[in-house]
Amino acid sequence: MSKKYKTKWYQGTTVYQIYPRSFKDSTGNGIGDLQGIIEKLDYLQDLGIETIWFSPFFDSPQRDHGYDVKNFRDIAPEYGTMNDFDNLLKEMHDRNIKMILDLVLNHTSSDHPWFIESSSSRDNPKRNWYIWRDGKKSGGKKPPNNWITMTGGSAWLYYENTDQWVYFHFLPSMIDLNYRNPEVKEEMFNTMRFWLDKGVDGYRLDILHAIYEDEQLRDDTLCRSFLPSDKNDALLFHSHKYDLNLPETYDFAMELRKVVDKYEPERVLIGEVSGNTEESRKYYGANNDGLHMSFLFEYTSTPFNPEKYAKIISKIEKILPFPYTPTFVLGNHDRMRYITLLKNNTQKAKLLATMQLTLRGVPFIYYGEEIGMPNVRFKLKTSQDPIGRKYSWFPMPLISRLIGFSLTRDGCRTPMQWNAEPNAGFSPNVNIKPWLRLSKTYKKLNVFNEEKDVGSLLNCYKKLLRTRKGNIALQEGEFQFYELNEMKKKLLAYRRIHEVQELYIFLNFSKKALLIKTPKQEPKLLFSTLPNREALDPDSYDGNLRLTPFEGIIFK
Repeated sequence: MSKKYKTKWYQGTTVYQIYPRSFKDSTGNGIGDLQGIIEKLDYLQDLGIETIWFSPFFDSPQRDHGYDVKNFRDIAPEYGTMNDFDNLLKEMHDRNIKMILDLVLNHTSSDHPWFIESSSSRDNPKRNWYIWRDGKKSGGKKPPNNWITMTGGSAWLYYENTDQWVYFHFLPSMIDLNYRNPEVKEEMFNTMRFWLDKGVDGYRLDILHAIYEDEQLRDDTLCRSFLPSDKNDALLFHSHKYDLNLPETYDFAMELRKVVDKYEPERVLIGEVSGNTEESRKYYGANNDGLHMSFLFEYTSTPFNPEKYAKIISKIEKILPFPYTPTFVLGNHDRMRYITLLKNNTQKAKLLATMQLTLRGVPFIYYGEEIGMPNVRFKLKTSQDPIGRKYSWFPMPLISRLIGFSLTRDGCRTPMQWNAEPNAGFSPNVNIKPWLRLSKTYKKLNVFNEEKDVGSLLNCYKKLLRTRKGNIALQEGEFQFYELNEMKKKLLAYRRIHEVQELYIFLNFSKKALLIKTPKQEPKLLFSTLPNREALDPDSYDGNLRLTPFEGIIFK
């Protein structure tokens, strides 16, 4: 690490993602809200959270629960008022917790006044705020090209009143803005300034990779890939060559950076961008003058295997060396909860949390991960998630088994489990039916119970976060793998090196105990996933360290 470079606040922070609809209901209507979040800020402060990212709570018809925005500068009434927002921001900053908003730049709701105007006539002043085109074939009744959306199906919607088609990348209720129109760009920049002027500390940028489309709207190229991955955007044999990750979009990231760089203290931009780590790197800018961070989904999709983790971490370190900032995410509002993928194995969950919170980069914790909330199975036909309803004709168990994820995102968005009372303490109204059904695990698996259990996942997270906050090497230190040789199939080990401190992290991915040659004569234990382990004792094992099955340790 260069001594000339001063580490920024966001490079050493820990981020907690809140899905507002599911965190805490203060009114008794079964929907989480801003006042409910305020009520739980002390819990988050005690947990050790330094930054909170909120999924959208802007005014919205809620067809996609906030990602379909109707007014970018107002609060959805079910979540509260602008006064509630101002109070939330103040209460967070009073606790030295940063606020990151989820900003949907790519599209608006079809209910947005801009789109209502735009769709009213061909000569409306807002017409060019969206992407309208004549159709093909006889009478123009075929879409302008062969593009498909990221959820499948044609990316074009026909409006008979103007005899033209409008483009959308995600869902037909969410219409893409035209960023080749300078008026659109400046209006959205002003929206960013509106919230920055209030004091928010940055943005998570939703599907930023889809901002620009090919100006000529050329037909997409076909390919052999059926399903997308975190390495490839191809879907249903379409490559998405002309609607994702265009050069103009990388340039746009630099423009966004110029907007936030005018503010002090420094604000942060975090991009949700598709593709592999090499693709994500382009959004950081050639001189680290683009996004401050982007989500690295290749890490998120890595299976529970030390060699595979070593490979992807090495790749990230190579592509994003300091002062570039990686991110490490185990789950979010679009993915199955990771503990369900681990078959509810709490030991493995503690191990992955230890890795996530000790790598060089910023960890993102999705609400409920700290207590091991599982994914909940929902029927597609009754899904709150519009994607689930769209694919309600699919045999859900078969598809989930074949593609490794659920077609409805409801399962990872269920209400937070605070205690064993009716509705898990999520709502003060015990007779109300929450917007999503609770997990049946809530009577045993909840914050209240886990706070009292020294061996719980929650207390493991608390101890980890205290260790991270109390050791500068974990916040700012360089990263270096520890040579393992024949142990690499069972163990992941690395060092975090700072000019005033050097720490070792050893992670046992094996279901058997391991003996490892100690790198230090008198290692001092700082953390173990075992709740009652207080020291390392190499003398008892002929100079070796003994790690129990799935144990993770931090020592100096």
